[in-house]
Amino acid sequence: MKKIVVAIAILLLCTFPVFNEKTESKFINVENVEIINITVTEAWEMLQSEDDGVQIPVDVRTFQEYFTERIATPHFYDKPRLYPLQLIEKQPFTKLFTVLFKGKEIILYCRTAHRSYIAANLLLENNFEGTLYNMVGGITAWKAAGLPTVKGFGWG
Repeated sequence: MKKIVVAIAILLLCTFPVFNEKTESKFINVENVEIINITVTEAWEMLQSEDDGVQIPVDVRTFQEYFTERIATPHFYDKPRLYPLQLIEKQPFTKLFTVLFKGKEIILYCRTAHRSYIAANLLLENNFEGTLYNMVGGITAWKAAGLPTVKGFGWG
């Protein structure tokens, strides 16, 4: 039971976005939500540019995978949030995701884009309101492209 409480606490700490003047006002009114596949290069460019708003990367892999290695981002406010697919598959956590990230631009990723695509479909089925990007190739393609990663508990 203690492990479950600790896991949920870590999840919530990683999930709640940091708000600042750039993220607070970035709400999107999307009537026909769809999954938008993007390359790792496009994801990196989106995360680097503040001109197109703020995208929030969400890692849908396991806790172990996340803390072993995850994508690094150029700004402190767009660090990857951990929200494992195993939680998104559970109705209360799916609803929590849709509330926490309502109106946001979300870049979902996993190891190769399989789990992130499943997660995106589950979120759409549960009326997610926002923009869902699926990072094709996942962290595997990210690393192959020579893009930065972070290991362990650091926020890097």
